[in-house]
Amino acid sequence: MKVEVSCFIGGMDIKEIVHVDKFEDAEKAAKSRNEFCIHVSRKVLME
Repeated sequence: MKVEVSCFIGGMDIKEIVHVDKFEDAEKAAKSRNEFCIHVSRKVLME
């Protein structure tokens, strides 16, 4: 599944696309790449 995760880092909104098996794992994948990421939203792009 392809999921777009919007993160808030240092006053900027950064959109990151991650490939995961479960929708719940998208936040973990984005935070593993950016440890200071504050989760904003997730959106499914393609299943």
